[in-house]
Amino acid sequence: MVLVTCNSICYLSVASPDLRRWNHIIKTQVLEGNAGHAIRSYINMQRLGLFADNYTFPVLLKAAGNASYLCIGLALHGQTVKTGFCDHLFIQTALLKMYSSLGLVDDARKAFDKMPVKDVVAWNSMLDVYASSGQMGNAVEVFDTMPSPDLLSFNIMISGFARTGSKISAKRIFERIPDKDIVSWNSMVLACMNSGDMAEAHELFESMPEKNVISWNAMIMGYLKNHLYTKAIEFLDKMKVGNIEPDHLSVTGGLSACAHLGSLETGIQMHKYAKTLGQASSPHVVTALIDMYAKCGSIHKSLEVFYKFKHKDIYCWNAIISGLALHGCGYAALKLLNQMRANDFGIKPDDITLIGVLSACSHGGLVEQGSQIFGSMEKQFGITPKAEHYGCMVDLFSRARLFDSALKLIETMPFEAGESILGALLSACVIHQDLENGEKAVKLIVSSRGRGGLSDGEYLMFANLYGSCGQWEEAQRWRDMMNESGIVKTAGCSLIEINGRFHKFVAGHGMQSLDRSN
Repeated sequence: MVLVTCNSICYLSVASPDLRRWNHIIKTQVLEGNAGHAIRSYINMQRLGLFADNYTFPVLLKAAGNASYLCIGLALHGQTVKTGFCDHLFIQTALLKMYSSLGLVDDARKAFDKMPVKDVVAWNSMLDVYASSGQMGNAVEVFDTMPSPDLLSFNIMISGFARTGSKISAKRIFERIPDKDIVSWNSMVLACMNSGDMAEAHELFESMPEKNVISWNAMIMGYLKNHLYTKAIEFLDKMKVGNIEPDHLSVTGGLSACAHLGSLETGIQMHKYAKTLGQASSPHVVTALIDMYAKCGSIHKSLEVFYKFKHKDIYCWNAIISGLALHGCGYAALKLLNQMRANDFGIKPDDITLIGVLSACSHGGLVEQGSQIFGSMEKQFGITPKAEHYGCMVDLFSRARLFDSALKLIETMPFEAGESILGALLSACVIHQDLENGEKAVKLIVSSRGRGGLSDGEYLMFANLYGSCGQWEEAQRWRDMMNESGIVKTAGCSLIEINGRFHKFVAGHGMQSLDRSN
């Protein structure tokens, strides 16, 4: 797509009726999310002898930013200079926002610095550029320079600190706000949540003068992020009986919690509730349902949800393929991949799809099929293998006792093998009692991180390797080294659900009942 270049400057102080009509068309298309159509309309407008004015350019710049049209954005910037509109405040602010959307923070700052007059919208736009990109040091500099920050300025700062998990800095800003709105409270709750302080997040939530669905979702997602899954379900239950109706994000969060807990009973009830709300047909909820049923052991129900849903997106496909991998259904996963490649559904496999397929091959023992897919990733799918793909292949070879192939792959990787890759190799050596290759894996792990960087699981796996091969003295030596380093083994635990109540069994501590309010 190429923009028509203006051969002559056309500065209209009063827009003609035709120009106003085109401006309306372009604005409507941008608001509807059709950035490409808006740009084409602009090109057609120019071909008719009409050129953009101070109303057209801001809308076009927004379209270029939203759609990541870098070349078109640069061309539009050039046209604002050529037509003399570049000094208009609205256009300068639009340029700033466009460069921000394109991730060009330095160019956004240049546009900001060139503005002879800056209103609060321009200041907040620059503030948001830095806060959104995590450059909170620069955001603080802009905030402290602002002649008169408004409520939005404070909220942008809190939100920025929340993204970086800087609870203390966020709290300092929060306490300076004279009249806090619901966005201020929600952002502060998010800051506590991202810093891992769910107790303070809950305290703030209870103190809020008013709450909306975003407030509730923030808490649900916060508990999920901090692995407090029963609390996430508890909050969704409380939300059900309140005066705020859960949305698709609330339900998705609850289903994700059920998946982590393996709670099929609660997951089924949540599925029924989603139908009552009319959200069971949301792509987000469908994906969460597929994932939940698979992780709770009901792959048949997972497949039923998948096949009944008519508007499948890439996330639905990836969820079902990963679910099949979890259940060792390698051939079924390969069949779905072939269906995607047939273009019957208009969806191309992505890197997550191939991780799921390779994992399915690994769990199903399909060495030849997995190797063929991995070897043709770039040629057939246009996807460069990442660490996760290599990890799947190492796991595939290791499970099949092809340790030489696994070690060769690790040696030829374009990056250093991570914990999951080496762990897969070592775990297979323990299972197959292969001391020779197991010791090679131990040396690779120790050399990559040093003994000071080993986890309790790795120490115990080393000990288990030697123990499984009858080398009891060496096994005890690794256990002793773990104790001497001060590392304590994480206590094992399991959860079961009985009549809507979760019971947690912790090694050495017995049973704990985890009540869940209805």
